[in-house]
Amino acid sequence: MTGTLHVWLRGQLLGQLDELRNGHLRLRYAAEALDTYGLGARPLSLSLPLTDKRVQGDRLERFMDNLLPEGAVRGALEREHHLRPGHTFGLLAHLGRECAGAIQFTAEAEPPAPGHLIALSDDEARRIVAQLPTLDPPPGQVVSASLGGVQAKVLLARTDTGWAWPADGAISTHIIKPEPTTDVAVPDLIRWEEWTLRLARTAGLPAAHAELTDFDGRLALVVERFDRHEGRRTHQEDLTQALAIATRDKYETSVDEHRLATVALAAGAEAISPTAFARDLLSQVAFNLLIGNGDAHSKNYSLTISDTATYSMAPLYDAAPLYLLNSVLQHFGHNLAGQGRLRHLTATHLAAEASTWRLSTVQVTETIAAVATQVRDVLPGCAALGIDVDPVAALIDARAVDALKTLA
Repeated sequence: MTGTLHVWLRGQLLGQLDELRNGHLRLRYAAEALDTYGLGARPLSLSLPLTDKRVQGDRLERFMDNLLPEGAVRGALEREHHLRPGHTFGLLAHLGRECAGAIQFTAEAEPPAPGHLIALSDDEARRIVAQLPTLDPPPGQVVSASLGGVQAKVLLARTDTGWAWPADGAISTHIIKPEPTTDVAVPDLIRWEEWTLRLARTAGLPAAHAELTDFDGRLALVVERFDRHEGRRTHQEDLTQALAIATRDKYETSVDEHRLATVALAAGAEAISPTAFARDLLSQVAFNLLIGNGDAHSKNYSLTISDTATYSMAPLYDAAPLYLLNSVLQHFGHNLAGQGRLRHLTATHLAAEASTWRLSTVQVTETIAAVATQVRDVLPGCAALGIDVDPVAALIDARAVDALKTLA
């Protein structure tokens, strides 16, 4: 064994994570966690039920790896902390006090300290965001928070007096994503994402709250974290973690995986109402299908896990009509009844897929039709600044009409 981190969930000891000499990870759940939740409960992850045995293998490795950024962002953090590429344990040792959800990691056996916020002047906040993907914290500070994903982003805390840098595990409140400057497949991406999330909320679907802000001439999407509430962490995991999928495999490619059905049934079994859970999942998938979201992969759906280890769908996030803006981006992210290409997908595929989730035909039809109707109702009034949404809105409306005709 080469290192140990203590694992905390909502500030309570959950277990101990060891890095073995061969570089692999091992998790041992704490006796108090077993006493609190019971054997077989899933307070941390759908893929990691509580056990009195040691936990090792792909499920553990992938859960931990998916807490961390991807690609160039991860590489920059590894270089900053002088770590070899792919050293998950090492990055968690540096960034693990502020991760997605309510999980934290400390080298010490004491509960995580609250950390502290460093107030930023307007100029400092603008500089930090404007320089992304280069990570440039305030003088004397390092990046000490982690969030999965490939896009350049920074985690900050919004206070009564402005923006602050979360240091030493302090809670961040917002994710700030500037407009990409390289590999731009869709111009004005963050404007489209803001519009799409607002469309979803207006249509009655839970979705992340986001706003557009200018940082020193660089437009950014400021997203309120839905896993932070009144200064407390709430727990969540994305579907790659729930299904023990490697980050590189976030797009479902095999027709034999049945990822959405697995989530509907397995997470639904941990929900207060399995039927309500499945219908909530179906609503989100239906919305992403209607808007032509060519990036609705397994890292862009998440589950909320309560303090009693019950499961529900987290709000929508990272949604945009990518396929309708660039037809090359046609991979839906998940297969629906064996089809994963948006140019072929219809409400028929979605209804056939959802019929395997222990929903009745009536429940499937009502859920999809409700989303299509609600989206059509609010589309005309959902305007945007800086982009012409009318052509895309017309395409979405036509897709909704087709869905309603198919289901009639």
